[in-house]
Amino acid sequence: MSKDYAFLSPIQVGPMKLKNRIIYPAMGKSLADDEGYVTDRYVEYFRTIAKGGVALITTGIMVIDPSWHYISVRQPWLSDDKFIPGLKRVVEAVHREDCRIFFQPWQSGQAGQPTGGDAKPVTVNDLSREDIRRIQDQWVEASRRAKEAGADGIEFHLAHTYLPSQFLSPYFNHRKDEYGSDTVENAMRFSLEIIDRIRESLVDERFSISAKINGDDFVEGGTTIQRTKEACRLLEKAGVVMITVNGGGALTKITGMSDNGAKPEGWKVPFAQAVKEVVRIPVAASGSLRHPAYVEGIIREGKCDLAAIGRGILAEPEWVKKCREGREEEMRYCISCMFCFSRTPEGVSGCSVNPFAKRELEKPVLVKNGGGRRVIVAGAGPAGLEAAVTLAQRGFSPVILEKEKEIGGLVALAARPPHKQKIQWMLDYYKRQLDKWNIPVCFETEATPEVIRRYRPEAVILATGSREAIPDIPGLRALLLQEGLPESGFLEKGEKEDKEPEGGVVTARQMFRILERKEVCCRDIIVLGGGLTGVELAHMLRVRGNQVRVLELMEAPANPSMEQKLALEAAREDGVEVFYEKELLRIRRQTDGWLLLSVMDRQKGREQEEKAQLVICAMGIRSENAMAQALSEEYAGRFYAVGDCAFPGNISTAVSAGADAGYGLLVQD
Repeated sequence: MSKDYAFLSPIQVGPMKLKNRIIYPAMGKSLADDEGYVTDRYVEYFRTIAKGGVALITTGIMVIDPSWHYISVRQPWLSDDKFIPGLKRVVEAVHREDCRIFFQPWQSGQAGQPTGGDAKPVTVNDLSREDIRRIQDQWVEASRRAKEAGADGIEFHLAHTYLPSQFLSPYFNHRKDEYGSDTVENAMRFSLEIIDRIRESLVDERFSISAKINGDDFVEGGTTIQRTKEACRLLEKAGVVMITVNGGGALTKITGMSDNGAKPEGWKVPFAQAVKEVVRIPVAASGSLRHPAYVEGIIREGKCDLAAIGRGILAEPEWVKKCREGREEEMRYCISCMFCFSRTPEGVSGCSVNPFAKRELEKPVLVKNGGGRRVIVAGAGPAGLEAAVTLAQRGFSPVILEKEKEIGGLVALAARPPHKQKIQWMLDYYKRQLDKWNIPVCFETEATPEVIRRYRPEAVILATGSREAIPDIPGLRALLLQEGLPESGFLEKGEKEDKEPEGGVVTARQMFRILERKEVCCRDIIVLGGGLTGVELAHMLRVRGNQVRVLELMEAPANPSMEQKLALEAAREDGVEVFYEKELLRIRRQTDGWLLLSVMDRQKGREQEEKAQLVICAMGIRSENAMAQALSEEYAGRFYAVGDCAFPGNISTAVSAGADAGYGLLVQD
């Protein structure tokens, strides 16, 4: 049953009447081709978002000068008329779904340019007046192409520390001429000259200009909300019809632009509220907006007029539709994991919770031919859960066999490090779905072939996950404490330490489970493995008061994922030491109970010794697929292996594999 949400009411924005107050803000998703042309994937991506019910979409960044060294690849270009036909396809697809669309012409300025050695980025301070005129001309021409492609307007991108934002910010702009940052009027001159020209030559009853601006750059000496308020007064006077307020950016703080889970929902809403106090045009808020009840509150309370929900709608494209239809319990919520910053290959989901994000073209029709037939799903991790829910939607009767006492697999562990608690929202979704579809989960039940046969299933989906890799390093396995017996070096919750703990080795998964019930009293810990699991676990232990070092065999990654980069930064900020190219040669326990590690420093080419009271193995995983061969033969044509048991990956690959199996099982029977 639908609810009377304030955000579902229409609103006038310039010449447009938007059907509701939920907009999809610009996010570059690298779905164009290498030459800047729109692809079928790009079109279907936006058509899917539009079909989900949002009132307005702003495309991701669109390049106005392809000769400029820019920060992101495979974005569409607005630099030539030859791109207009493809862009028309996007507009027409979105309009057919009763949704408006704005394009976002983009110039990155110094962001993304090469640095180091003799390479020096071109800054806002280096631009001559001729350079400024050329860039302004490109902006106006790009806006003309947007109008010719049928777009409803353009969003002037004054946020995220790209070129217009660099002009506005005293942190970047040190010019002494009329474009300098000594006054807001001067700092806004570059942007307002462009906006004035677009308004005079292009704006009419069907084409308008909005703006996106930082409420704060999150760097000392940068743009703050007071400066932003002055700038927004000028934007309104220049004819901008709506302002979206965000923060941070590529050159200051990426988590000011897109939070990694550390901030509460709506943490940037006060910026929008401050802007709304000084302008009369509609203001859109952003800031990890996720839940309908929260969005309802900020709009009813007058803190903003619209809600810009980006990653939340990438995770749940039907966010608006489900709210309108009273199906909030079916919604998937963005978990702020930052995986969507990864450049995934074609056909790979760009979201941890939405199995078809950025691969909308691959989504098949849901064939409802289950007829109540039983399917065994072995494993209640994300792959198994997604498969089971999809099968239930198709009319099958899935039964999940899970050897642990809870659902989630590694996702349940992943929700425990600092800033990762929102991952639990993913498991909450599956719990709601298990209840909705009456899917039984048999806990503490290992899915052996004998157990599976008792159910006489029509088909089997193996989602048994992975096991941790323990290399054959002298002494390592001998010191590994057995699952369920990790008493050495730990205290019961609230128990007081009265002796020096004896050293031992545990796996990362053991450690996560130990921390649920015991305190770590070891004062010196080494984590073997500098991947995401090792770094996050090290951080978790560090904030509990331990001294933690991470030893990683490989070189420091040149291009780490955004998840890895942010996890590493956060851990180091709290005192975790991370060392690369450190190879463990052997390990033994000394008579004093400490562990002595012989380590090869591969950079210096010499062996060194390290001591610790506890060593944790986070050295990778291996598929847990021992039953796959037997089951694939017994259930030929009716068997899938999905998730880590088929190929070790991440949450996204697991959920996608589960969905593919659920959609594809016995479709042709």
